[in-house]
Order: sequence, then C-alpha cells, then structure tokens
Amino acid sequence: MFDLEKEWSISFAGCGFMGIYYAGVSSCILERFPGFIQNAKRIYGASAGSLMAAILTLGVPLDKCCADLMHMAREARKHKLGPLHPAYNLLQLVQDCLLRSLPEDAHVQASGKLCVSLTRVSDGKNLLVSQFSSREDLIQALICSCFVPLYCGVIPPTYKGVHYVDGAVSDNLPRCDQGNTITISPYAGESDLCPRATTLTFHEVRFNNVSIQVNSENLYRVTSTFFPPDPEAMAEICQNGYMDALRFLQENNLISSESPLRSLGNKECERACCDPLETGKSREKGKQPPEDHHWLDPKSIVNLPVDIQKVLCKACKETHAAGGLFTHMTDYLPKKVTSYLPFESLAQRVKGWIPDVPRDMNWLFGSAEGKQDLKVKAEDRLSGPALRRCSSLPSDLHQWSQRNEVIKALTLSAEVSSGFDEDPAKSSSPGAAGGWGLGRVVGWIQNLKPNKTSELK
Repeated sequence: MFDLEKEWSISFAGCGFMGIYYAGVSSCILERFPGFIQNAKRIYGASAGSLMAAILTLGVPLDKCCADLMHMAREARKHKLGPLHPAYNLLQLVQDCLLRSLPEDAHVQASGKLCVSLTRVSDGKNLLVSQFSSREDLIQALICSCFVPLYCGVIPPTYKGVHYVDGAVSDNLPRCDQGNTITISPYAGESDLCPRATTLTFHEVRFNNVSIQVNSENLYRVTSTFFPPDPEAMAEICQNGYMDALRFLQENNLISSESPLRSLGNKECERACCDPLETGKSREKGKQPPEDHHWLDPKSIVNLPVDIQKVLCKACKETHAAGGLFTHMTDYLPKKVTSYLPFESLAQRVKGWIPDVPRDMNWLFGSAEGKQDLKVKAEDRLSGPALRRCSSLPSDLHQWSQRNEVIKALTLSAEVSSGFDEDPAKSSSPGAAGGWGLGRVVGWIQNLKPNKTSELK
C-alpha cells in the first residue's frame, strides 16, 4: 500500500514511441491526484522516459507533448524504412520540440528533481544527471539519453565534452537508493504501474532493470517502441495508459474506488474532440453529413482529457486524408524519382555534419588508438616470460631444473668449440655426442659437490 507520509520518487522506463502510453498515465494522475507528481522528491527517466520526466517536472502541457510525439510518428511512417530511413532524423525532431516547449529557466526548475539516465561510451557505466547549468545543458542531456546506437546514428552526442548514449543501455529504469520509487513501464511485467497481461505468459525477462513478460502483447509493444504503429493504435495505447493509472490510484486508495468515469454514451464527450461535422449548408441542401468519426472510434479515447482527444483525433484525421487520392497517385510515380531521395537526404545529413567533422574524427581515432593500446598490452601479457619454477616447485625439482640448464649450456659450448676446431663438414660427427656426454657428467659432478660438502660439515 502506498504511504503518503513517506517520501517517494517516480521512475519512467525507456520505451521509444510507446511514450504515448505515458501521456495517458500522466493525464490521469494530473487530473485525479496531481499531488502524486507534484510532491514527488525526484522524477527519474531513461530515453523517452526522461522526456516525460522533464515534461512533468517543468509543467509542460501534455497536449503539446502528445502532438509532438504524434508528429514524430507521422514523419517516420512517411518512409518505407520508417525511422531507419536516412531522411528521418529523430534526434533533430526531439531537439526542435524541446527548444519550442521548455521554458527559459528550465534548468533551474529541473535541477535537484529531474534525474536523467545516461550511459558513458568509454566504459559503459550508468550516470544519473540531476544538476544542469543552463537550458542548453539540460536539452543536451536529454538528447544523449535518447540516442540509441545505430538506430539514431553512429557517432554519439556529447554532454560536457563526454560522449554518452541512451541511458536504457545501462539502466532502463533508474531508482532512488533511499526511499520508495514508483516504477512506470508500458510493458506488462512487475513494475508498479504497467499494463496487465491478458494472454498466456511463458516467461519473464529483465532488460536492464525492466521486467518484461514474454507474450504476444509485449512483443507488439516492443516492436512499436522502434516502429510507430498507426495513429488509431497509438490513441488506444494512450487510453490504456489512462485506465492503468486509474486502476493504480484506486488500488492504492489514492482516490475513491467509485471515482466516476466519463460515460461512453455521452454524445458531448464523443464529439468533443472535433468540430461539428454538420453545417448550415448541408441542412439546406438536404445532404447527409459524413459519418461521425469514421477515422477514429470515439469510444477508444472517451476517458482522456478533451485537449488530448483533439490531438489524437486530428492526427488520425490527417492520416486518413493523406491516404486518399494523393497516396494512390504517388504509387505510380516513376521509380527514378524515389531513387534520388536517399542521396538528397544523405547530402543534407552530411552537410549538417560538416561543422562537427574534426571533433568526431578526433574522437573516433582516439577510441581506435585506445583499443589498439589495450590489444598490445594484452599481447604483451600473454607473450611475457614464464613463471620461474623456483617460486612454485619443490627443492628437488628445482635442482633437477638447474641441472638441465647447466647441461644445455655445456652442450652449446661444446658444439661451438667443435665448430671452430673441426671442419664444418664434420660438425655432425660422433664427437659431438661425446662432448654432450662429457658435459652431462660435469653437470652431475657440480650438483653432487654441495651435497658432499654439507655431509663433511
């Protein structure tokens, strides 16, 4: 049971485009129990979770956040490869949204309460950043936390001169060491606030501190993390987040269990997200107005706040409008036109990368030299001198090893001397064997002398 008398923190897991789930969760909490977020000691986040943590910490309107996310998803769906297309720059879209939404004193409000999870490239260790010196410093930390290697690019961004990548790589659900931390995740598992599994669960895995049940529903959610689904599906995910948050508040007695929901039969709520479709001209001409909400079922978003309903409905309407005649016409355009688009987008990416080429090249060469140094050191350790037997062998075996070394030395000296005295053609004569035997006898005598002298004493 949740105890309001003790301090608590909130942690959002990284989830990519599934962040629309957090929009539904946050809208429910802010609508029914805002003190849960406002009175939290700290708000943690990794990847997309860090963006939602920043939005809640700074009080950015959720409808603006939802509109930005739907815009990013729409831009990704325009391309055949989705977010992997060279023309799609996810980090640039995120940066533009942050520059538009965050207030000028965002770093002052966020310092001490917002904790952003980062992964350092040099050693792969996790770093929690909670102090920010400027608004640009805060934005750069959020950009680093959202950089997924290879998915967003090759060269990671820098924060205070150090390269960092997505915090989900090292810790996807950071927690406070002291006090209670409420974990929120869009994947069904053991998080405090998450969807409930409605299908058969075979197993449960943990991905960098996030519990994820192995079932078909979570497989769909993981896929939607990297490749955004249709806007209708995203609207349904947002509605599910709202209902899961409502269930969490009721189970922990944070609100009344009889807290009313919006009636599904209320026509005012059903049409609150759109302007009236019936106009005066349509009445005069006697024409039937178009079917209400043919692009989105109003029951799928009826419990969400009206401002978020409008955003989701607008996104679905734009997608249906774009899927009309224009889309069918573009399917028959010459393929040569589409073949030039990757080169144009690649040229734009290279043009934007030119100012950072010296810095990035220095980092790449420095990383390569560091790995080469480690490889050389490892080879030196492997090819180093073997351990002396005197440090680990018994005394008898030690004497035996010394005797063999003396024999080898005498044999070598005998061969060298015979090489100077004899003809080279006779270097393999039986005299070499005699020299080897003489050296062996001398070695035995030298090893026996210490024993005899010790007996005489």
